Amino acid sequence: MENGIDNQKTIYVYVDESGSITKTNISNNRYFVIAMIFTDDPVAVRRLYKNRISKMMRKNDKYKDMIISKKEIKGSDISETTKRDVYKHICKHVLDKMELGIIVLDNNYTTDRFIENHARSFNYMIQTYLDSYYRKHSRYMTGKGKIEFIIDEQNIATGAKYDLSGYLNQQLTLKNPLCDIFNVEYTDSKNEKLVQLADFVANSFYRNIEKKNMESRENVNMWIPMLCNGDIFDFSESHDIALNLPT
Repeated sequence: MENGIDNQKTIYVYVDESGSITKTNISNNRYFVIAMIFTDDPVAVRRLYKNRISKMMRKNDKYKDMIISKKEIKGSDISETTKRDVYKHICKHVLDKMELGIIVLDNNYTTDRFIENHARSFNYMIQTYLDSYYRKHSRYMTGKGKIEFIIDEQNIATGAKYDLSGYLNQQLTLKNPLCDIFNVEYTDSKNEKLVQLADFVANSFYRNIEKKNMESRENVNMWIPMLCNGDIFDFSESHDIALNLPT
């Protein structure tokens, strides 16, 4: 037992993204955000999310219709004000059951080679986060046990999605290991509520950083205590990406 975490436990990581890795129209597509929900108790976090989505559906038929037609509610389809009740409920009850990792890429610093293979770049950003940020700052870091990633399959190119597991096991379990083994699963977000939550969160941080959305300020500020190291992982050369928080 270390830092209150069982060394042999499985840590689950639910992942989704917002924005694009691109060199096209940078003025409107400057940032790319990856949200990662780390938890050793996914049942508890999933229950809280489902509770608030059910409440949204009861209060407004629009959200019920979204579930019927799309099987999920996408973060980009609803306002930050609507998300706020979901976030408040989760943050109030899971402070000791969850950690949030946010990677933000500034496309101003990307190269043509970096953007030519989305899956390879995605894998590299995840590995860099784990090795240089999770390793130093995460409450779940023990060097033992299993870390299992569950990633929205819509974000990964066909034929490239099986590389991350081997990549992480090769890079991060042999010398100075982060854990004993990594496993990576790809799923349709319709089938996993916590990937849907990761989509909500990625979209909120994207709106906050890219769009300077005023409604997002309170929502992003709510997540700060749950962020690994209390901050985003700034994947840029100058490390000058700033959150827009309430003054």
